[in-house]
Amino acid sequence: MKRILIVLFGLGLAGCVSQQPAVNLNNPDSAIVGEKPEGYPRTYIKQLPDLPGFCIEVTEDWRENLHQGETIWRKEKTIKSVNCPGKSWWQQR
Repeated sequence: MKRILIVLFGLGLAGCVSQQPAVNLNNPDSAIVGEKPEGYPRTYIKQLPDLPGFCIEVTEDWRENLHQGETIWRKEKTIKSVNCPGKSWWQQR
């Protein structure tokens, strides 16, 4: 009985060790292998279509990560609420 448990434990351990780690992405444009893309950080202001007078400031940048000896750049977005440039919300109606 002990030998069977030891064999099963060894097989389970071997199965876990043989798996290669992977990077899963929902959006393929959100990560790049190699060098950091030029033109970042990039900031823009976007008006919310369903909330007149409300805007957000979006800042996009890339963060460096190492995976299996390769540099992977992941895109990050920072969003904060700001006043819309131009007309005030009460003047937009």
